[in-house]
Amino acid sequence: MIDAPVVSIHIPPPLRPLVEGHEEVTVSGETVGEALHALEHAYPVLTGKVLGNNGQLQPSVDVYLGPTSIRALNGAETPITTEETISIVQRTTRVVDGEISVG
Repeated sequence: MIDAPVVSIHIPPPLRPLVEGHEEVTVSGETVGEALHALEHAYPVLTGKVLGNNGQLQPSVDVYLGPTSIRALNGAETPITTEETISIVQRTTRVVDGEISVG
């Protein structure tokens, strides 16, 4: 039996109180989605903050595998390899000239 890759997940400052103040958390998973579910399993208070009930990313966050947004890859099904870093980034909402911009 082959173990799932171990990956570090970088936690943004607003979510750190939910993970006992950790800046990074190490979990295992074959895909980004599995790793995020493992993070939720380790810290149940995170449930629903990153992934929705449908297993897709919440609109308020972006998740990067290395330098690339998983939205540009295969989403939560993006495979991971050992020693990769996943970063959770909270999106910001701005109003510019009366238009709402999320980015």
